[in-house]
Amino acid sequence: MGIITSSTILKTGDSKSNSGYYQIPAERKRAHQEALANATVDLIARELNVLFPPKLGDPPKEIDTERDEEIELRFCEFMKEGNCKESFTALKNCVDEAQRYTDKCHKLWPRLIKCMHANSDYYQPILALKKACEEQILKDILAIGLSEGVLSEEEVATKQADGFWRDET
Repeated sequence: MGIITSSTILKTGDSKSNSGYYQIPAERKRAHQEALANATVDLIARELNVLFPPKLGDPPKEIDTERDEEIELRFCEFMKEGNCKESFTALKNCVDEAQRYTDKCHKLWPRLIKCMHANSDYYQPILALKKACEEQILKDILAIGLSEGVLSEEEVATKQADGFWRDET
């Protein structure tokens, strides 16, 4: 499931404004986006492996962060055992049919998140993982902004203090 859905790395202005974007050359922008995506996939794979460890008796193996089908299977079982089975299945089917996370699939995401928050006792581990990923992405985006010279240290500190993500519920 894609976490990075925008081609824009950093937005200028306050949260009420959609004006202006920092300009990073396309080649470096793509490299940053790929690095962010890879780091996010690695984080998700590691955390899901902790949340849904192999069954007793299964030999330990190195985590394939590209696509660990066993982790994905255990995650899907967990999601389908809760009250958000329908919204999760709709999103998963969309991604499977398109073979990637599309805009059409992204429109199904808020429904799943709303359901997970409504059933947070069960889905808390996944909601915590979502939040951890968002926080790590924010740190990485701000580091990119600083390294590219489009943000000052003061702006980075302010954005970290103010937060970057809006709750989708």
